[in-house]
Amino acid sequence: MDCFDDVREKALARFSLIAPLLAEGLDAAERRRRRREILASTTISDRTLRRYLAAYRKQGFAGLLPQTRSDKGKRRKIPDDVFKHAAKLKEELPERSTLRVLDILVGEKTIKPGEIARSTLARHLARLGLTRRAKSSGTGSRRFQKEHRNKLWQADIKYGPYIVHPQNPQKKLRTYLVAFIDDASRLICHGQFYLEQKLAVLEDCFRKAILKRGIPEGVYIDNGKIFISRWFRLASAKLGIRHITAAPYSPEAKGKIERFNRTVEEFLAEVSLSQPKTLEELNKAFAAWVEEGYNHRPHSALDGQTPAERFQSDVNPIRFATLEECREAFLWEETRRVDKTGCLKLCGKIYEAGIDLIGKTVDVRYDPFDLAEIEIWHNGRKHCLARELIISETSSAKPKEDAGQPDRTASAKPSRLLAVLEQKAIARRKMRLGAIAYRQLGGGDDSV
Repeated sequence: MDCFDDVREKALARFSLIAPLLAEGLDAAERRRRRREILASTTISDRTLRRYLAAYRKQGFAGLLPQTRSDKGKRRKIPDDVFKHAAKLKEELPERSTLRVLDILVGEKTIKPGEIARSTLARHLARLGLTRRAKSSGTGSRRFQKEHRNKLWQADIKYGPYIVHPQNPQKKLRTYLVAFIDDASRLICHGQFYLEQKLAVLEDCFRKAILKRGIPEGVYIDNGKIFISRWFRLASAKLGIRHITAAPYSPEAKGKIERFNRTVEEFLAEVSLSQPKTLEELNKAFAAWVEEGYNHRPHSALDGQTPAERFQSDVNPIRFATLEECREAFLWEETRRVDKTGCLKLCGKIYEAGIDLIGKTVDVRYDPFDLAEIEIWHNGRKHCLARELIISETSSAKPKEDAGQPDRTASAKPSRLLAVLEQKAIARRKMRLGAIAYRQLGGGDDSV
């Protein structure tokens, strides 16, 4: 293909993007919907899309032809030292997007915000073979979106990275990411890595999401075993949440959470540089990334708003749950028989039920994440609270650390993007605390 054909191909590609917006008789709402769909399926910005439209309306197809510059191939707006820095960041982690490279450059104060356009940097990196084309499967599916926040949440579980076993450095443990996303705003209500993919971790994540963002009207999940379990459906019902299961093989069902899962691949690539040793380290890095690198970042499907801005600006009232309401809704319940010593066993632990219940069958309600205290019910009434019975004060000797074990993270190095996002998260928390303190002194309302 010669240069002229290449130019025409680019113009045709631009026309195919704006074609849905050129149809006659479109009302404002339909035009906005089509624009959102275009931006969600491509990597161009809203500003670029508007520029293409204006050029076509003014000059027709010729307005879409790329203009050849006399200084083509030369970097006029990017200093050599800055470009070398950017190229090094791409070489360090090829999966790192151009937008994230700019985040690092701004976060490290190498450049000022807005000093270099993403498209400009991407173009020069592409000439060095340091960018990757966005791939599209070419398949389509029906799109849907709720109008208001907390009308519908979507949830999913994704495989995470391995971390070193705390008791055996030679062994690695797989982690699993559980996340809930608000359908209307794309806000991640809560997401967290766990060491298992069981019902307890799903409920733990759901409870934290509810305490942070309020109670959704419905939760949309797939047909996985833990998602359709009786306990999860029961907890949802107690809080007045509709439990909706997706039809098998329906891509539109959980499209937003699955799209977020693809975005998480960026985090996994970044965190692979630092190789976190513990689950706490992994979740600390993820919390900063999801807030600053996702929730507070402009989203192409939200007309340039961030998920946090869209969620906060929604007028739909939020229905909150108290700590006690959440605790009660997510309690598990099992039946046990009290032995001749007045005790019962639960989850490998022994609890004292009382001599008045010897030989009787009781219902036990408990939080699987906090087994220090359980509720014992008999004949439909709460009988007592029972704490774990400690049989012996003797504890096992702490295993000796093997000084000869190799340090598998010796080659690890911190992710510069995650470091930048963590600093942003710290700054945002300080601002929030400052606003709260000001409000308490009578300085005004806290809208953070």
